[in-house]
Amino acid sequence: MSLVSEGKPSAGPAERGPAAPLTRRSILRGAASVAAGAGLVASLTGRAIAQVSGSMPGGGTVPLRLPMGALAYLDQNEYISNMEVISFTPGLTASGGEPLTTMWARGKERAIPGAGGFVSITDPRKPFAMGQGTLNGGLVSVAYQTSTRKWLAITAAASPLTAPDAQYPRGKYDPADAAVSTSFKGLRGIRCYEVKDPAKPDLLQEFSTGEHGGGTHMNFYDGGKYMYLDCGFDDQLRQESSERPFSNALMIVDMTDPARIQEVSRWWVPGQRLGEEEAYKKYPSAGDQSSWTGIHGAPAVPRRIEDGGKLGYSGWGAFGFLVHDFSDIRRPKLLSQYRFQLENFGGIPYHTVYPLIADSAHPQLNGMMVAVFEALEADCREPFHTSYVMDVRDPRKPKIVGLFPRPHPDPKAPYADFCQARGRFSSHNMQSWLAPGAMRPELVTLAYFNAGLRCYNIGNPADPREIAYFVPKRDGDINQFNTWRRGTSESVFIEWDRNLIWLTTHAGLYCLSTPALGKPVLEPRKVERWSVPHCNVGWDDATPATVYLGGSRRSGAA
Repeated sequence: MSLVSEGKPSAGPAERGPAAPLTRRSILRGAASVAAGAGLVASLTGRAIAQVSGSMPGGGTVPLRLPMGALAYLDQNEYISNMEVISFTPGLTASGGEPLTTMWARGKERAIPGAGGFVSITDPRKPFAMGQGTLNGGLVSVAYQTSTRKWLAITAAASPLTAPDAQYPRGKYDPADAAVSTSFKGLRGIRCYEVKDPAKPDLLQEFSTGEHGGGTHMNFYDGGKYMYLDCGFDDQLRQESSERPFSNALMIVDMTDPARIQEVSRWWVPGQRLGEEEAYKKYPSAGDQSSWTGIHGAPAVPRRIEDGGKLGYSGWGAFGFLVHDFSDIRRPKLLSQYRFQLENFGGIPYHTVYPLIADSAHPQLNGMMVAVFEALEADCREPFHTSYVMDVRDPRKPKIVGLFPRPHPDPKAPYADFCQARGRFSSHNMQSWLAPGAMRPELVTLAYFNAGLRCYNIGNPADPREIAYFVPKRDGDINQFNTWRRGTSESVFIEWDRNLIWLTTHAGLYCLSTPALGKPVLEPRKVERWSVPHCNVGWDDATPATVYLGGSRRSGAA
């Protein structure tokens, strides 16, 4: 049976009032609304899902019960181990490893996306916003396109999420909440900007991926010919999770002319489209109204296709960790599909797939990747998952070789487990793949929602070890669910050449250091090399045409 799905799709927000406090009564009322919304569910999944009452109304689908011992307040204490805070800027946000390419540079100037524009990190003690409101859209990919000699920033354009909250705990399965997304009239796709000056990006094109569906979310672009989109190109891609009415799949576009982007191909997992029932029923998640049944994070492509690369690696939630064959870029194929036997419903397995670039000191990390998990429900109202170290040396047989340890609270914390700390408890993002300096492949940082920032050494990939952490004080109002639902820590970015870690939280932007990286460099510094040698070639307008830091301008295998 072929595992390749090809073809063309069929053609295919209202503001909420103040959120009510989260109570047992509201949760029960939300669960009961599943039956009332059966007609909507049928239209979203292609068939009505029968619910059987078990230990709780609704048959036990998420959200599950609040854990025993959960705090009735948000902890205002700060906890730190083997780290130092260099600066904190309230109200400032910046991007990290979602997407995996996120920094602009000019001379000694450095900036990363944030605050609706860019954030200058040239002086780590005094970061500041640049061009607020000039970038329209969500997660931003930033890379230097050598062929056109342009810095490009590509933002994601999507319909609003149908995130569960106190008023609609079942998200899209509450009809009023689903309407927030399905009635959206704006752009679904991407916006491409040229960034000569991060304070004044110039819009080159708005590219639509379709009038219906979810638009794009976490895209991958490294400055080459092709961009890989985490894309909901129509409303026929099924999604069990309550977070979105429809799921996303893969679209590949040609970026040769960034002002005239062209679609190249699209692909989805067999069974993902409505009407592909026989293929869909083979998945245990079929019909569970909880699992993430779509791509999250477009494929990371360690070696560009135009330079002889063939493979892309991506996470598709309940569908697993996928290895794509892009040898024919117009007809993507599935090379392998891995599903961990202990994965359960809820959350997003393989939220981000991060290819490690092994160095001479860590040959054991050659062919290894980190697959990051994201929880969706606050207060551990779904099973806890951890992130994985993946072995892809044989891309036809990827496998998990290491599990990241579960973070434990500081001994001084007023809770025994982060499930009791309120908000989401799981990894979310790790550092950006393309960053200044040489990647330290053995060091992994994870923005961990309510568990703050966790730092790990994976020198032994079978036994990741936590080596440092920072948990900032919590922000939000415990009586307003949406102010603390996600936890605190969202994104992380590492400057390898200055030994600095940038952590975005809902309260503001932290600059941190740890002895595991080395002594922090606080002075402005020009980028001498990038973590991925074939990316950002010529960014300083002084790189020779045939040589970049002693290497060929052709892509090398990562």
